[in-house]
Amino acid sequence: MADRELIPIEGQRLVLRRFTPADVPAFHAYRADPEVARYQSWENFTEAEAIEFVARHQVRPFGVPGQWLQIAVALKDTNRLIGDCALKVQADDPRQAVLGVTFATSHQRHGYATEALTCLLDAVFGPMELHRVVADTDVENTASWKLMERLGFRREGHLQQSLWFKGRWADEYLYAMLREDWLQRSVRNGPAKG
Repeated sequence: MADRELIPIEGQRLVLRRFTPADVPAFHAYRADPEVARYQSWENFTEAEAIEFVARHQVRPFGVPGQWLQIAVALKDTNRLIGDCALKVQADDPRQAVLGVTFATSHQRHGYATEALTCLLDAVFGPMELHRVVADTDVENTASWKLMERLGFRREGHLQQSLWFKGRWADEYLYAMLREDWLQRSVRNGPAKG
């Protein structure tokens, strides 16, 4: 899997691509936003962390089992960074992966996350031929779990107080999608709409 470079991927309005050094200011700005970080693992994201993160992910191979790869999401017409997708192929079974998504506050609720994840899922279930993709989300992160359901992910679990997170016990929803379900959905409905 690691030898298959599947990006850039173009959508209708977006391009999923490698990070570049020019992305650092925008990346740092949305990662440092407390609203964006609210349901994420980081806090107080610094410019130095942004520089190091971008440098690492602009050269990290695609699909290495056990390693997260952050994929830049930019507006197609301007190439301006507005968010990122994350993919980690499972170390113990490289036919399965975990995904995530983060967008700048100003670019949320415009259908960009739906479009970006649709592009990524087309790639991982198409050329990459993964069997299953999973995601988890804080129960309080309504936008995130509604996104998963809009994309056709199946809620497979509700873990109660399963994660000590930023000073509180958090509940998590677990979601999954099988390759066969994605391919049937794509044939039946065409690309997912925002």
